[in-house]
Amino acid sequence: MKTIGIIIGTNDQAVSREYYLKNKKKLQILKEYDLQKINYIPYDYAIFAEIKSLEKKYNANVIPLFGYDLSLEDCNLCDVIFCIYEGVFSFNDGGIESYQNYMNILKKTRAKVYPSQEMQELIIQKNKYMKYLQKKGYQLTPTYYINNDNYDIKKINKFIEKNNYNTIILKPELGGFKSGFKIIKNPSSKKIKSCISSLKKKGYQRLLLQSFLEEFNKYGEIKTYWINNQFIYAYNQKWKNNEGIFFKQNTIDKELLKYCISVGKKLLQDIKKDHENLLHCRIDFACCLNNDNHCRDFFINEIEICPTIAEQDSDKNTYKLLAEHIMKYVF
Repeated sequence: MKTIGIIIGTNDQAVSREYYLKNKKKLQILKEYDLQKINYIPYDYAIFAEIKSLEKKYNANVIPLFGYDLSLEDCNLCDVIFCIYEGVFSFNDGGIESYQNYMNILKKTRAKVYPSQEMQELIIQKNKYMKYLQKKGYQLTPTYYINNDNYDIKKINKFIEKNNYNTIILKPELGGFKSGFKIIKNPSSKKIKSCISSLKKKGYQRLLLQSFLEEFNKYGEIKTYWINNQFIYAYNQKWKNNEGIFFKQNTIDKELLKYCISVGKKLLQDIKKDHENLLHCRIDFACCLNNDNHCRDFFINEIEICPTIAEQDSDKNTYKLLAEHIMKYVF
């Protein structure tokens, strides 16, 4: 009998009431691990419960592992580990030391880890995967990579001037949910240095500098969700007063969605060929590189390999579907 560890502990994105009422019996298993919170069940706990419900079918032993308190001893009890809680969550919970400890454990454990420690680091260290995408010919917005401990302000200014940027953004590699995200209008050396210093104090080691795109807010992001290289659903997310506004798949232009799915399929095939199969991911597309043409100039903005899942974003039973694919993949 195989032991499968599911790394959870995000405390994020509660399941919908509709899902809870429909799956109340299945979710009772959370009480055995003291995981069921009053009126609040995070999405990753629900996925764990779905996987746990398949134990008998696959003759497996499914156990929870907690990312914020992960140990090599617990991981070595498992034959296979599937990560829902990943490196960015560990950084948010305990800073750079927590992140490094999390990654070192995944690297050292005897268990087979999905996605692997190497794959997680490739995606989290955005400069690596963005350079990979550029090499493969995918459209990306021009980006300057900054090492907070060793950067040349003259080169940064030259990049800004060359691209004629009036407003820039700084995004930390380990930033999630817009944490550490900065907008700088009329960027000067003083403003940039101050911002880099502020982010460094928060533990961020590397940053991405890009242009602030007005069209980004106008059109938002097309977020496409995939399981085992199959497109599952998409939604459009826009921002207003720092609050996310979500629009379901049926509101997205059909030609645009077709384009995003086509690019996403090719991208996942490339990653599978060059790195490993991504069982669970989200690919985000944003607008626009050169003008406000709603389709041609959308580009890949981000890849998330352990994405937060809001059940209400999809018309499908995503948690159950992911659980089935995880067990099929393992066995």
